[in-house]
Amino acid sequence: MLLLIFLSILILIVGGCKSKEELKREEEIRARAEQVGLKHFKDTYNLDVVFTGYKILPLYVNSTIFLKGYIAEEEEKKVDVSIDYMTYEVTSAGLPEEYFESTGNEKE
Repeated sequence: MLLLIFLSILILIVGGCKSKEELKREEEIRARAEQVGLKHFKDTYNLDVVFTGYKILPLYVNSTIFLKGYIAEEEEKKVDVSIDYMTYEVTSAGLPEEYFESTGNEKE
């Protein structure tokens, strides 16, 4: 019985860990997506942003990475962007409403 418990715990630990290749690929996706997101906010809204977190969906679900953060020097003004990590195209972006009005862009 003790052996069965030990094996179950071992399987959970090993099964829940990502390989070095998976971690490297995830880091590459995050870094490239951040550059795309920074460029999008700068080009579209003339804003500098800081990304503080991300979530990568598994490819079998959808090829999307979600980045969240804030407008530089205005931490209370949150932004987010979703990017297709197969094409690195921005699929949607969100920011405070007053920035839509000041740039003349409609909500995405």
